[in-house]
Amino acid sequence: MILNVSVPASWKELTQEQMRYALFLLASGHYEPEQIKSLCLIRWGGLHPKEHVTGGYEVEHEGSIFVIRPEQLAAFLPVMDFLTDIPDEPVRLEHIQGCRALFPADLQGLPFESWLAVENLYQGYIRTRRTDLVQSMAAVLYEKGKKPLRLTPAEAYGVFLWVAAVKRLFAQRFPSFFVSAPVDEQQQDTFTMLRKAMNTQIRALTKGDITKEKEILSLDVWRALTELDAQAEEYNELKIQYADAGKS
Repeated sequence: MILNVSVPASWKELTQEQMRYALFLLASGHYEPEQIKSLCLIRWGGLHPKEHVTGGYEVEHEGSIFVIRPEQLAAFLPVMDFLTDIPDEPVRLEHIQGCRALFPADLQGLPFESWLAVENLYQGYIRTRRTDLVQSMAAVLYEKGKKPLRLTPAEAYGVFLWVAAVKRLFAQRFPSFFVSAPVDEQQQDTFTMLRKAMNTQIRALTKGDITKEKEILSLDVWRALTELDAQAEEYNELKIQYADAGKS
């Protein structure tokens, strides 16, 4: 008798219930990566552990009993490697604390002003690990409830992964604008640096015309980043042209 197990192979394939379970394990701090993968494989594969037997573990699957050897279980684990990486495509919990997400997973429709706030909070969290910054991100991305959001560790981890995956997507879609620049963090206060970066982006879009700032901040983030990426590409092309002219 052959044991056939079907499990999700990416974050995108997870149901909301499965995502919550994965986030719970990841945020708990009690499990090593291989343990997380094993637990998810067993749960999502419909395997019901019975007992430890000579040579392996006895499990029930769809009414039949199988014995799985440790090396067999280990051979399945690479399928679950996605659990310990940033999602390839943005995913998110549809509801946290009873409050629904205000925007699609790719954040289309999010005002540029709100994205700047989320970006600053995200970068601040990366540098300080202050959990209140994740709470503030959630307050932008989810509807407001009757009480302030008080995220569980799993929900907070979910918000972090959502924004991290969006940033990965933006870097792929707008490569000219999202170019990593070395920053001496020893010499610059984090939030001062982030404020300067935000102001630079706004100035680039308004072209110095402060009367356009309100209009720019209300743009869909995708529209704003498309324009910034185009400007960055034009600037890069001009640098190449001037460099070539200088050599001639």
